[in-house]
Amino acid sequence: MSDNARPAAAAQQPDVPTASSAAEAVLRLATAYQASRALHAAARLGVPDLLADGPRSVEDLAAATDTQGPSLSRLLRALAAFGVFAETGDGRFALGPLGRGLCEGAPGSVRPLVLMWGHEDFWGTWGALEHCVRTGETAVRHLFGSNDPFARYAADPALGAVFNAGMTVLSATTAAAVVAAYDFSGVSRAVDVGGGRGRLIAAILQANPSVRGVLFDLPSVVEGATPVLTEAGVADRCEVVGGDMFAAVPAGGDLYLLSRVVHDWDEARATAILKNCRRAMSEGATTARLLLVERVLPDQIGAASSAVLKSQMLSDLNMLVRTGGRERTKGEWRALLASVGLRITRLLPTGMTVGLIEA
Repeated sequence: MSDNARPAAAAQQPDVPTASSAAEAVLRLATAYQASRALHAAARLGVPDLLADGPRSVEDLAAATDTQGPSLSRLLRALAAFGVFAETGDGRFALGPLGRGLCEGAPGSVRPLVLMWGHEDFWGTWGALEHCVRTGETAVRHLFGSNDPFARYAADPALGAVFNAGMTVLSATTAAAVVAAYDFSGVSRAVDVGGGRGRLIAAILQANPSVRGVLFDLPSVVEGATPVLTEAGVADRCEVVGGDMFAAVPAGGDLYLLSRVVHDWDEARATAILKNCRRAMSEGATTARLLLVERVLPDQIGAASSAVLKSQMLSDLNMLVRTGGRERTKGEWRALLASVGLRITRLLPTGMTVGLIEA
């Protein structure tokens, strides 16, 4: 081997995991649920909020949370290792770099999402993943006999509240990215199909004063939209309509927006939603567009995947477990949209796990 070849060969060595490092990586995957359960427990107990104003002793925290002091200390120390909390030199605990994001009402707080993902309903369905892989049946159907997980949220107010709170936070996070990534100039009437309580359409209208909006979702969902739209100062420019997107969607829009909606459904029901949007577009402006906020998967998964791609692929499994839907590749999105007479005109990144698909 020449001298020139040696540096290149040496540089490649770190890319090849040793047997021990590979085993350690596998074990980190195998035990990842332990950190998730610890995080959920701390959020449920309200520890981050108790530390929002400064460090407190374990005894004080235990009294405030009705927990056993030494056991609570072990939970806090475990999460301190992940940066959620910090152990001070005098035996007290404080918020760590990640802790503020678990405080209720704090800017950028993801507490509702942590409570949603750690909820026993979500946790239990993921426990049936092997059954889903073996049969193709959703865990929601397998465990609860329900073909529609969203109907369960409507039927169970407590579960619905956890889900809606989580989705509201997710919508708020997504909204800023969508507004920054897409040019809404030229849009006169935007229809947000399956828009929940209106976080996304509110952000769009707030950033684009000339646009009028329509928020469309199930009646039981949109009834909670008025405070969101009022707080954003756009209630006078946004019509709220309750209905069933599988039956029809409001006509007359020149932009139809579906954020994380289509991925929830199998091909037949996804097609039904898109057909109704296409029909409504035909009744509106001749230049009407459809804008999907969705994940676009690669055709092939590389050996060294990014954190974003890992999140996208786990979301695909979540669709298998929870809804019966799926995440799709660009080719699969193109084929699905073509089946209802739509063509992709642009794919735009947002800097998040979701991108924008304009058709």
